[in-house]
Amino acid sequence: MIRVLQPKEIQALLAAIADLRYKTLVMLAVFSGARQGEIIGLKWPDVDFDNSQIHIQRTYNNHGWYKPKSDASNRRVDLGPAMMKQLKLWRLACPPNDLDLVFPNNAGHVIDDVSFLKQTFFPALARAGIDRIRFHDLRHTFASLLIEQGENIKYIQTQLGHASPSITLDVYSHLMRPSNPESAKNLENRVLGERHKQPSI
Repeated sequence: MIRVLQPKEIQALLAAIADLRYKTLVMLAVFSGARQGEIIGLKWPDVDFDNSQIHIQRTYNNHGWYKPKSDASNRRVDLGPAMMKQLKLWRLACPPNDLDLVFPNNAGHVIDDVSFLKQTFFPALARAGIDRIRFHDLRHTFASLLIEQGENIKYIQTQLGHASPSITLDVYSHLMRPSNPESAKNLENRVLGERHKQPSI
């Protein structure tokens, strides 16, 4: 079952993580929609500070490196200024490691996803007063927030790395409003002009 966090819950979750590395990791999950293995496998050359993007081109799962699950999963994800500032802050504190990982463990190796969940993610949820969710629900949260702010489904599809918009629609159609009177009003205003008055009845 999909569980989507609300903005205040996201803020509480981030505030409950003291470690800069893991705060940045969770924040990136929320604001990129990237899968856990994609974030764990992210390397610094994948971070495009000039264009405010990350390039997803590998994943780390089950103690192994893999190419993205599809051509669409090999993608560039747009990030906002606050996320880029957070990544720059962590870049300065990140210990050097042979793999050039964005989020190495203390020994400079790949993070163990199970340990991360048990030792960091779940305890942070508890401190924030949030019922336990899956890490993958942060991906659903990202998609939900984009839908709520009216982004088009094609853009959301490319950011999530789905193979087609139909997949995105299948997963998230329940989050889309079946009616939107404000949209009809905006259409009239655009065609007839802002000063157009409703006819008297």
